[in-house]
Amino acid sequence: MVYAPGGRRFPEAERRRLEAWRAHSPAHARAYHQVQVLWNRPELQQASARSVAREAIDALRRPARHAWRKGNMAAAAVFLLVGMALWSDVVLIWLKSDYSTEVGEQRVVTLPDRSSVTLNTGTSIAVRYESDRRRVELLRGEASFAVQPNPERPFTVESRGVSTTAVGTQFVVKDRKTDVQVTVLSGSVLVAGGKRPDEAVQLAAGDQVAVGPQGAGAVDRVDTAAVAAWMQGRLVFVRTPLADVVQDLARYHRGYIVIWNPALQSLPITGIYHLSDPTHIFTTLADTLPIRMVRLTDHLIVIR
Repeated sequence: MVYAPGGRRFPEAERRRLEAWRAHSPAHARAYHQVQVLWNRPELQQASARSVAREAIDALRRPARHAWRKGNMAAAAVFLLVGMALWSDVVLIWLKSDYSTEVGEQRVVTLPDRSSVTLNTGTSIAVRYESDRRRVELLRGEASFAVQPNPERPFTVESRGVSTTAVGTQFVVKDRKTDVQVTVLSGSVLVAGGKRPDEAVQLAAGDQVAVGPQGAGAVDRVDTAAVAAWMQGRLVFVRTPLADVVQDLARYHRGYIVIWNPALQSLPITGIYHLSDPTHIFTTLADTLPIRMVRLTDHLIVIR
């Protein structure tokens, strides 16, 4: 079965014409295969899903002359269910969060105890202060925490089952979907999570660790100025694989980025890039590296 964007099926006549075109020559067959591979990429599936959800919400917002007809009410209900199913994670985060940032936005929040949190792009947190402890949940994204000392009231940041506890320090927590990365800028913290939550790892200034479902990885020494450069509107990369660079840049881009050629994923990137114009960063990479950048839409960039 051949599907158009959004999961809609082509009419049978269109399907037959497409099959005839594909069988016309090996070149047509290869082109069809490449498009099929690209369309099946998770990035595009997510983009399509969000597009359908946006259409659903727009449909509910548009006034209709016969809004009370049973057919329109049923259609609205279906649209709502589809939208909720596709945006369930987004809706849950929105309901839980106390503070959030949109794509490309940064925000500084002062907490009740005068600790401060700097939220990076696309970040949400929930604040849960109690009499004997201070707890913040990082629901998504990346944030830097500057904690006011209070030994009797530990400060803990939780994300994907990973807990980072400090008394008075500054550290960055980054939700990377597959794991949680913690970097200490000053002071020290205890990090616990994964399969061995009782085995906490102590980090000092300049230490960084990633904690996944299996537990904490090796502790690395890092350049804290480079890690925290986003707070000054910059991204710093030192021989960083292109795949990791793109993953970081995608957080500042309203859309999706696909690396078409797997051989490019390990290409080392070194440079300082300003976040004031994320689009220009891609242009710079294309001008200085052996890569090609293709803009299929305003929201989809393919690197090949």
